[in-house]
Amino acid sequence: MLGKRITSLRKKANLTQEQMATKLNITRSALSQYELGTRNPDYDLLIKIADFFDVSIDYLLRGEDHYKDKARELRKHTDVRFAAVDGREFTDSEKEEILADALRRIDGIEKLIEENFKKKNEDKN
Repeated sequence: MLGKRITSLRKKANLTQEQMATKLNITRSALSQYELGTRNPDYDLLIKIADFFDVSIDYLLRGEDHYKDKARELRKHTDVRFAAVDGREFTDSEKEEILADALRRIDGIEKLIEENFKKKNEDKN
């Protein structure tokens, strides 16, 4: 699944394997193996790929369905409320998308905090 997500992101960015490999400073062959799922990137490269495509590592490893599953789980709790907008109630599908989007954004915020923390530590050194 990781390989398919990398391939999908690369294609959405209109990059060839050669172009992406060059940007990540790896061989085209290694990238091909990651995309085929015959080999997995190490942690540092996984971070580099996530940063390159501006996605979370969680997204690369778990995919979009993870957020939708989490949203469905959250909706089971009665304390999760959705206010009507302009007198219109949200459909169940819209509620799941709202929750999935919120979870993606939380991952993004965590990434920003991590980057700021890392930068702050680098500035101290």
